[in-house]
Amino acid sequence: MKGLVDSYLWKVVLLLWIVSSFFVLFLLGRIDWIVHHELYGFGLQFSVVWADPYWVALRLIYACLAVPSVLSGVVLGLDLWKKHGVILKSKSKDNGNGKVGVLKKNNMLVRCPNCKRVFSKPLVMLDFSDGKARLVNVCPYCNHVLGKAEADEKNLDVRVGLDEKKKVTY
Repeated sequence: MKGLVDSYLWKVVLLLWIVSSFFVLFLLGRIDWIVHHELYGFGLQFSVVWADPYWVALRLIYACLAVPSVLSGVVLGLDLWKKHGVILKSKSKDNGNGKVGVLKKNNMLVRCPNCKRVFSKPLVMLDFSDGKARLVNVCPYCNHVLGKAEADEKNLDVRVGLDEKKKVTY
């Protein structure tokens, strides 16, 4: 069942529903034009007896077509938004370069300040430069350090040196 939901079949069915509902709306408009314009030329006399049920039925048909069509359009629109993301452009205050971020499953595009390439996920590596292991985000193209991945020093801390034993402190 999950394969059917994720497939393009249901998207095609929803799209065909929307297209066919526009054709039905067009044809109902033609029938309404025939009733209100053509039939009077053939001697049709206006009466509330036949006009009221006709108008009620016509409006109910419009409502029964509009609700599923609007819901199908919303579902297709949300699916496109979820799959392809929404592109946001903003100006950076520090260097003036335009940054492009994509909201798609909580991911954003990141621009490396060193090589200017754009990527979705930085590499997370251990940095032993100061004798203390810490997690850092690194550009996957030029290995430029982007920032620390850990928020505070209460996390697992591994100290590594040349002649030191490995210590784990909590």
